[in-house]
Amino acid sequence: AGQLGTPPVPCIGPKRVHPFGNAAMHSAAFRVGWQARQFIDVVKAPVWRAVWSNVRGRYGADKFPACDEFLVSSTQVYKYLQNELLAAQNTNHLEDLCTEELWPVIRATGADYEKVRRHYSPDECHIVWTSTKAYVCSLGPPEEATAADGKFLAGARFYSVMHMAFAPESVRYSIDDIIFESQWDSEHGVKQWKIAFIGGPVAPVE
Repeated sequence: AGQLGTPPVPCIGPKRVHPFGNAAMHSAAFRVGWQARQFIDVVKAPVWRAVWSNVRGRYGADKFPACDEFLVSSTQVYKYLQNELLAAQNTNHLEDLCTEELWPVIRATGADYEKVRRHYSPDECHIVWTSTKAYVCSLGPPEEATAADGKFLAGARFYSVMHMAFAPESVRYSIDDIIFESQWDSEHGVKQWKIAFIGGPVAPVE
């Protein structure tokens, strides 16, 4: 139950999603903050796992995914989306992976990279991932106020080190939060997770 779907994923609001953000800070200073924030999430991880386990026990293990299953699947979704936004000439295949509110943002972001795709070959238009670590950052069962309409919310925070294939010298450290939502069915549990929000990214160049 609760699979994240086919090669998955997403972001919301007026801010568009980009595989890499602006390098606004000095990279050395940012990396210290990046590592400090990750350390905090490492410390909080056992607490989130306990919360997740409690929710899963309450709603049913056959109706709600395990914590590790969610994190692995959401990482695949996150990396797939970022690569597709950069490489895909047409992003219509991503529409079913995000909420109706998010889709216009995703579509516009893919179009933003048209000049990049024209300038570089298809073999160069992809992301090279050095590392990606995921941690639970939110969880909202249906009975909570944010899920009054019968939706389940679950969030993952990603700490990634990567670079674009055409710019191997520009190593980036990013932090992204992605919030997934799914309709909740009391008989079958979580249906299809869809991306409702992606915050960030924060990605200075080394």
